[in-house]
Amino acid sequence: MTKDQLQCAVEIATSNEDLSTEMEQIDIFSGYGLSNFKPVTVTVKQLAALVRWQCSQFNGGIDAQALNEIAELGKKRFQVV
Repeated sequence: MTKDQLQCAVEIATSNEDLSTEMEQIDIFSGYGLSNFKPVTVTVKQLAALVRWQCSQFNGGIDAQALNEIAELGKKRFQVV
């Protein structure tokens, strides 16, 4: 995953775009923080669903620590197509 791909995912995640289909497929990311997690191939929309799930706050903002975790771990663990 690149910085540009993550930025695009954040833009989608913070928009009003419907990600209900991608939310149903979010289990592909289960355990991405574990050292034995195998890299996965995902779409930008699936990544946006992860960002919305992990980082959304009740005030509409983004949790910077959670987003940083996705950014750091996703570099090598998420192959975005």
